[in-house]
Amino acid sequence: MQEGARAGGLAGTAVTLSDVWSVYHNQAGLTNISSLQAGVYYQNRFAMKELGDKGVTVALKLGSGTMGFSYRSFGYTDFSQSKAGLAYALPLSPKFSIGIQMNYYTVRIAEGYGRSNAIGVEGGFLYKLNNKLTLGGHISNPTRAKLADYNDERIPSVLKVGATYSFSEKVQLIGQIQQTTAQKVVGSGAIEYTLIDAFVVRCGVASNPTLTAFGFGWKNKFLRVDFSSSYHSVLGFSPQVSLVYAPAGL
Repeated sequence: MQEGARAGGLAGTAVTLSDVWSVYHNQAGLTNISSLQAGVYYQNRFAMKELGDKGVTVALKLGSGTMGFSYRSFGYTDFSQSKAGLAYALPLSPKFSIGIQMNYYTVRIAEGYGRSNAIGVEGGFLYKLNNKLTLGGHISNPTRAKLADYNDERIPSVLKVGATYSFSEKVQLIGQIQQTTAQKVVGSGAIEYTLIDAFVVRCGVASNPTLTAFGFGWKNKFLRVDFSSSYHSVLGFSPQVSLVYAPAGL
């Protein structure tokens, strides 16, 4: 899962990140948002327009928590998948936050096959062990929501755990393990380095399949632009760009 070019540049190592893209990776990360933020992204997987992945997200502080909305669409005319989600995140203490999200899934296949819909949930937590180490966990679709009776087609469950270690205000080392009901365990690791306040560089690696990734980001007071690309040794590059706008400032 690499929604948002920040996660893309980190090879999807995003369960402990805290930004507007947490609606896709771990809703507990939304608690760091203090005002309205909106983001859009587009990823061209393996440079094939039929594998385009795009999405939009909006997050807003609401009382002591944060509300988030997201929509993601993948595919093309003959086959497409989408997910709409409504999230809420809440800090239970200065160190511990939780988040939960309701999702509505749609899968559409052309040539008379029609479409299927399902409802699922996901949620996670973040725990700041100290000023340097943050731990996180997230589970998506634990009930394996059913899409169709034929062949008992279900949406996979995904479990992720990870940690971020901050060597300084400029350097973060991030690790993650992911297990789904549809594939082998995926391990990933990444580093994020802030060259200057406005410019960040990232790189990461992941297994099953083996991927390398790189990216960079630039921001000013109201706007953040990120670019990334992952690389598969057989299928090639998957470039991604994302944009975040915060009227009250980032």
